[in-house]
Amino acid sequence: MASPRRPSLLLALTAVISACAAEVVSVPGDSSAPRDASEVGQDVPQDAGADVPVVMDVPLDRPDVVAVDVPADRGVDVAPVDVAPIDGGTSLACLTGGTPPSQTCARALCGNNRVDSCQRCMPCVGGPGGGIRPPRDAGVCCTDEPEQCDGDALGGATCESLGYAGGTLRCGDWCGRDTRGCNACAISAHTRECIRAELAGVAPSALAIASNGAEIGVAWVSDDGHAVHFARYSPALVKLSERNCLGVGDARGVALAAVDGGWLIAVGSELGTRTVPLGPDGSNRGAGALLPLGSMPMLAERPSGGPLLVATRYEDSRGGVVLAAVLRADGTQASAEQELITDEIEAGYGSAAWVGDGWLVASRGGRGAGGDLGVLVARVEPDGRAGAPVQPVGAQTEYPQLAFAEGAVWLTYANFGVASPGIARARLDTRGRPMPGSVDLGHIPSYFNPSPVVGVGTDSLILLGTYTGSTGHGRRLEVSRIDAAGRTVVDPYAITTGPEFARGYRLVRHGRDAVVAWIGSGFPGRVGLAVVSP
Repeated sequence: MASPRRPSLLLALTAVISACAAEVVSVPGDSSAPRDASEVGQDVPQDAGADVPVVMDVPLDRPDVVAVDVPADRGVDVAPVDVAPIDGGTSLACLTGGTPPSQTCARALCGNNRVDSCQRCMPCVGGPGGGIRPPRDAGVCCTDEPEQCDGDALGGATCESLGYAGGTLRCGDWCGRDTRGCNACAISAHTRECIRAELAGVAPSALAIASNGAEIGVAWVSDDGHAVHFARYSPALVKLSERNCLGVGDARGVALAAVDGGWLIAVGSELGTRTVPLGPDGSNRGAGALLPLGSMPMLAERPSGGPLLVATRYEDSRGGVVLAAVLRADGTQASAEQELITDEIEAGYGSAAWVGDGWLVASRGGRGAGGDLGVLVARVEPDGRAGAPVQPVGAQTEYPQLAFAEGAVWLTYANFGVASPGIARARLDTRGRPMPGSVDLGHIPSYFNPSPVVGVGTDSLILLGTYTGSTGHGRRLEVSRIDAAGRTVVDPYAITTGPEFARGYRLVRHGRDAVVAWIGSGFPGRVGLAVVSP
């Protein structure tokens, strides 16, 4: 079985440097990482032929030595075996046929093409006679830790048995299930294309998408925060190119916009937001700039001219301060920064959109009469001047997402200040003030998550993440179309299926269609992409 083994900082940095050596690559996730915590403690199938070692004795004068009982037909000499510390406990060494004992179960068993189980032992909580289970061997409590799989031995599991639509399940060299070959795309008449993207780097921690009308751009941050990546896709979701290591450092968020001359990436870090301009093919297009606007960037495009950059800077006295500045297409600052909202709550779950003659920026603010102002919306003019924020949907609201089309501004948000908390859609004017056209979209336990929205004519297309109890994590992604009067034009249909959570999910218009992107949970991390017809 695989014991947790986390790469050292030196190895992590070496991996980053190695990834940066190539300009256009497609590398599977880091297979040396530990299993997901959810994989520990699962049952060993009865037909898997697992040999479970039994602790016979722990000498009182040698707590670091144990004896392992080996089946008689194994033909292996029984000898004391050292105990290896793992995560504060100990893992007993296991023996394989004809092989000398090894210090850890992982070294001895993972890779033998059999689904095995070892015991993890540690002093019982409270000493002999106490603990989470009856004490064994002078106050040592042991639990079985089976492998999920080993080589070609999958323990009878398939992609379908795990809840996916299909695909090929493999066993990773950490003896845990590698589900990257499983199909997490649901079947729908509205889904034109859906893929699990083959992208470089380890599990993504942040994701952004944009469309220039002809191609789809995807930017993401590796989970270690050291590498920023960019890839271009055709409308059929065929990868056209991929660039890696566009930024190395403490990346805390990423945003992407299609601009005149190509693409613009914004990367948030402790030092501020760095802009990275790219050409139409993803090649470098200039030096960009390091702007002291804070982290967690958002970019809001406009039909002509540079986008609006929105970021959050944290201050001791005012908490999160939402700042905005107009950028040029090369990523340099075209207007002075403006403060929009102070004491922001839940940075990273706000939104910004061009509304025909300016921008609206929405986020959740605090310090109201009841301690929570809820969703606030501020307007920014094309020259960068900003107005005072308004409160369009009341207190105790969060997760605001904005969109604009055909003169209508749509806002989706979560409302936890009502008897039945849920998701709603409101209509605003271009100053952020409420207008008729609000509608409830669903309630806990169905929906309560950020719900990205785009305009489709006078209707709104909304991406819903089904409720999990964890902010920004949807058990399943669904899309629904609602008209201006609040009537459902297209009932919610599933984009994803399977056991994974979807997080960091995004929605953007692409011509007559819309593109959905998301990060799948579990290990190894993966990015999903889908093109849907409204």
